[in-house]
Amino acid sequence: MNLKLSTIFLGLTLVVACQSTSKTPDWYLNPVVTNAAELVAVGQGTSLNQAKQKAMSALNQQLWTEVKSSGLSRNIANDINGQEHYQQLNDFSVNTKTSAVILNGVIFSKAQQAGDTFYVEAKVAKDNVKTQLIADIKNYNSQAQFELDTLAQTDPLVWWLRNVDVSELESNMNSRLSMLSALSSTTNTPTNLIPKLKAKVAEVHSGIKVVIAAEPQDRWMKKSITAYFTEYEIQVVDSDKGSFSHKLILDSDWRKNYISDMYISTVQVNLVLKNSHNLVVASNEIIANANSVTSFERADEGASRRFSAELKEQDFWKALGL
Repeated sequence: MNLKLSTIFLGLTLVVACQSTSKTPDWYLNPVVTNAAELVAVGQGTSLNQAKQKAMSALNQQLWTEVKSSGLSRNIANDINGQEHYQQLNDFSVNTKTSAVILNGVIFSKAQQAGDTFYVEAKVAKDNVKTQLIADIKNYNSQAQFELDTLAQTDPLVWWLRNVDVSELESNMNSRLSMLSALSSTTNTPTNLIPKLKAKVAEVHSGIKVVIAAEPQDRWMKKSITAYFTEYEIQVVDSDKGSFSHKLILDSDWRKNYISDMYISTVQVNLVLKNSHNLVVASNEIIANANSVTSFERADEGASRRFSAELKEQDFWKALGL
């Protein structure tokens, strides 16, 4: 998961006053090793708040690293020319892509200032982290169950668009499950509803079939819309006599003017999307125009190309009114 180090600080406690010395503290150079009961990390910065942030980032990175390498014992955080670096002991490869987790009950057990630099040590009980991971997992399952429950009352195309990209939810769930597995000695695997949601999304997508109702003069615009549906792997059927889930109506009004040896075509298109029960799902209006020095046919083609460009500029689904 490629997330920036953006851990949210909640329930933080600084248990010692910030002392001031002239040299880097030994406890920073030789940090306490993370153990079975708690995660431990250190951080340093030009301010106390920055040092806390780096210690929290190191905790978060260490948590994720435990998933990849259970033998990793500790990290040392360094700040070189404003860039944050991590040096790990025991020659283990550190996974630098961390998954941000809200860490509750973090204790800043040490704080010290050496010249213009602040150093802190942060600790968090692994049981606290497990509780949070379980809460996150329950929350993701609740989101998935909500979407599954609302499918019956929601238009399938609208529902699919809302859930088409479950990759972030899936990634968040998998990372929490992996972290919980690395931190827990039990073999009980929590329920994971994301695969069920993902399968339902694929099923709903396969059932979406759109018929496009358009006049012959709108053939170029119809072709453009068909291309967009095809890009999203949505089937476009030729006739409304067969099975379809949605009908897109292109209600066009063409206006033509010949001014100063120029053929000008303007088309006003009302896009109306209906479901199989003839209920309006979405609607929108697009106006496009173009001109030609040769004929109205060329001007019509230009207006149709402008219509296609509007679909792209407005974003296809928004252009349909969704």
